[in-house]
Amino acid sequence: MSGRIEVVCTCCSTRLVVDVATGDVLSEERPKVTDRTSFDEALREVRAGAGRREKAFADAFDRTRRLDDVLEKKFDEARKKAAKSGDDKPVNPLDLD
Repeated sequence: MSGRIEVVCTCCSTRLVVDVATGDVLSEERPKVTDRTSFDEALREVRAGAGRREKAFADAFDRTRRLDDVLEKKFDEARKKAAKSGDDKPVNPLDLD
């Protein structure tokens, strides 16, 4: 055995040379990237991202605005539940001694 092995990454096709004894990577050879996006395509993606961010912000704002109504309804329900069982006086922990 030569003491080194070559491994090819399945996701990026990088060729690695690894020392068998230590497991250290001795060298790597990355494939050349030939498919680069143009500046115009990148600019379109950035502008499309602005629309997505605006929509996400609007959705979060709408949820926050409705949150007050939901919390008010929950509070009303808790108040009604407390009124039904309002005959029971809460126990003071200091009275238990």
